[in-house]
Amino acid sequence: MTSAIGVALPADGAIAHLLIDRACELAQSLNARWVAFVVCNPMVTEESLCQAELAMRRGGTVFVCEGDDVAQTLVALACREKIDVLMLGAPKSAGILHRIRRGVIDRVLHATRTFDVVVIGNA
Repeated sequence: MTSAIGVALPADGAIAHLLIDRACELAQSLNARWVAFVVCNPMVTEESLCQAELAMRRGGTVFVCEGDDVAQTLVALACREKIDVLMLGAPKSAGILHRIRRGVIDRVLHATRTFDVVVIGNA
């Protein structure tokens, strides 16, 4: 039984909207709570904070915290909040942001963790 869904909100608005929609739908169908994580670092934009506001309007609890190591921060937050499933957005395949985001996903996938990870495509 899944009791908590987590979603890591990226700076990319389209992917963030998709993740919010999926997390909200999954939480409703499982009668679970859902939370959104925003890790503040130099990559965070004002748009990321707008995504957090959208998540709150859709019924999610939002945690905003600082962390230079995004993957490590997400794993720690998800464990602390007793998340059963963490949803991450697949990066668009272009440029340095793709490589950074892909690195975060890979590090979360390979971390010692107590939750499952689902990577949602952007198509």
